[in-house]
Amino acid sequence: DRNTWVVLWEWGPGFVSKQHHPTQLANGNLLIFDNGVEHGRSRVIELDPGQKKIVWEYMGDPPESFFSLTRGAAQRLPNGNTLITESDKGRVFEIDRDGRVVWEFFNPQTRAIEKQRAAIYRMLRIRQDAVGTPGEARMRP
Repeated sequence: DRNTWVVLWEWGPGFVSKQHHPTQLANGNLLIFDNGVEHGRSRVIELDPGQKKIVWEYMGDPPESFFSLTRGAAQRLPNGNTLITESDKGRVFEIDRDGRVVWEFFNPQTRAIEKQRAAIYRMLRIRQDAVGTPGEARMRP
């Protein structure tokens, strides 16, 4: 409560580690990127805030194969899939509700010194009608 500085709701200690990028879904749940620093693996969780219960999660297989130490993002798409930015590895991928990868992108740029892919801070899916068709110039007021 901004007026009283009283915390009205909290969740997370013991369940997540260095979590961020919470977004509220249409069903009222929260989609959260959990870096999982203390566990050496990242995950994306959907939390029912009323029950303070994880109702869906994605982890790599094996779990440590999906890990972004400092950044990352997740976006639930209209088709129910989830777009995930594994920032530190320069990877973005889309998974279905069962965790199957249906699309992925690797940043083609690399950092020469470390010989690693350049990081991607965050990627979001934008509706095509918001940007037009290829080759079409659109002016915004």
